[in-house]
Amino acid sequence: MSAASRSLRPLPLLGLALTCAAGVAVTYAVLVRTRHGQRIDQGAYDGRVLASGHAHAAADQLLTTISVGTLALATGALVLQALARRRIPLAAVAGSVIGGALVTTEVLKHTLSRPGLLPHTGHEFQNTFPSGHSTIAFGVGVAATMVAPPRLRMLVATLAVAYGAAVGIAVVAAGWHRPSDVGGAFLVVTGTAAVVALVSEAVDRRTFSNRPRAWPRAAFTGGAAFLGVGLLATGFVAAVAIAAASRAGRIHWTLVDGAFVGACAAIAGLAALLMALLLWALRSALPSAAAPESPTLVRHS
Repeated sequence: MSAASRSLRPLPLLGLALTCAAGVAVTYAVLVRTRHGQRIDQGAYDGRVLASGHAHAAADQLLTTISVGTLALATGALVLQALARRRIPLAAVAGSVIGGALVTTEVLKHTLSRPGLLPHTGHEFQNTFPSGHSTIAFGVGVAATMVAPPRLRMLVATLAVAYGAAVGIAVVAAGWHRPSDVGGAFLVVTGTAAVVALVSEAVDRRTFSNRPRAWPRAAFTGGAAFLGVGLLATGFVAAVAIAAASRAGRIHWTLVDGAFVGACAAIAGLAALLMALLLWALRSALPSAAAPESPTLVRHS
């Protein structure tokens, strides 16, 4: 079997894309379109005001790394490194993941609406779902992971999760977005990446490397998924419990900063979980090419 003759298994990537699309729909329907969802989201958002001045300054500083110029520079760098390796399809993957995710986010942001279901929020009724800054940060990281040389892929994936989560937390801390906006952005990026990988590999089976260790092993993706689920579940439960207790008068509203901390954990957990699922889907959908069979020795009598 030649290095290029391998079969595409579309179900993992297709399933991930559909799951992310459903995740975007559920996040919007529950956290944006319902009173209880808005209360949880707003409670985590309001808790940011009790963060220290140093934390707010750090968030503002981190967000300066997201601009049209830096986006063009990062995208260009990913495309150029793919071209330098003579991997033209990978250059298209990098641009398509970043561009596709950003266009999807902007379409959703300008198409969807946010009803005013909570009192005393004023201008905050304006829709901010999903977050454009979070889309750019996580999108660049995911694209970099997909086009990175196999030996660097685990490192790049780790840095992508860290940077994406940091920017996601920063936009909430700076008061630019609510946690649901960040979650929607991460889901848009992951779903877009799954679709781009599926289409690219269907068009050209040599888009991605088919070396035996092209994608991180199950131990890495499993560990990242376990960590992600733990942080996501713990953070979400904490945010819901604190927001609900505050609403019921069980605790003073100033303790809502705990809901913000929970939201931060949930954001980091979601980034790690989605990266793990994407790497698992890529490894499952794009199996390594089989090694050529050894010639059979015929013993003459």
